[in-house]
Amino acid sequence: LGSEVTVVEMMSGILPGADRDLVDVLAKRINGLMKSVLLNTKVTKAVPEKKGIRVTFEGDGAGEQVFDRVLVSVGRRPNGKTMPGLDKTRVVVNDRGFIEVDNQLRTAEPSIFAIGDVVGQPMLAHKASHEGRVAVEVIAGHKVAFEPKAIPAVVFTDPELCWAGLTESQAEKEGIKVSVATFPWGA
Repeated sequence: LGSEVTVVEMMSGILPGADRDLVDVLAKRINGLMKSVLLNTKVTKAVPEKKGIRVTFEGDGAGEQVFDRVLVSVGRRPNGKTMPGLDKTRVVVNDRGFIEVDNQLRTAEPSIFAIGDVVGQPMLAHKASHEGRVAVEVIAGHKVAFEPKAIPAVVFTDPELCWAGLTESQAEKEGIKVSVATFPWGA
C-alpha cells in the first residue's frame, strides 16, 4: 500500500520540530516505502473528478496528480475563542486562541482551571494528563505546580521517534554548547 502513497510536506523536511538525526532515520524508511515524498511543496487545489481527486501542487513538487483518496493533516488550533459562555467570565484567551493559565493551571477566573491543548504547547496527551493531575491537586488544596523540566515528545511512526528537552539544533540556536553521543539501539 505504501508504494501507492505520496507524502506532501510544505517544509524542507518531514517533522520540522524534531531533531534531524532522528528524522533522517524515519525519512529514509518513508522514502523507501512511499511512491514519492514531495518536500517544499504546497497543495493549492484539490478537485474531485470521475477518476479521483486532482491535486495541484506548487513549489519543488509543482504539477498535478490524480489520487484515489486524499488525507489532509495540517495541525491543530485551540478553540478557546469559540467556547460558549467563556466571554462571560474573567478567563483570558490570547490572540492565538489559547487560554492563559498560571503554573497551577488556574485561569484569571479563580474557579476555572484549564489543561491540555487549549493552554498551549506542546499539544501532547501525556502533558495534558499531568496538567489535569496538578489541577485536581490544587483544587484539593495541595501546594503543587506544573513546572516540567522537559516534556517528552513521541511520534508514533515506524520507527517510533521520541525525545525530551532541547534538541541539538534548539540548543545551538540558544547558544548552548552541547556534547553529542550516539549509540546504535540495534546493539
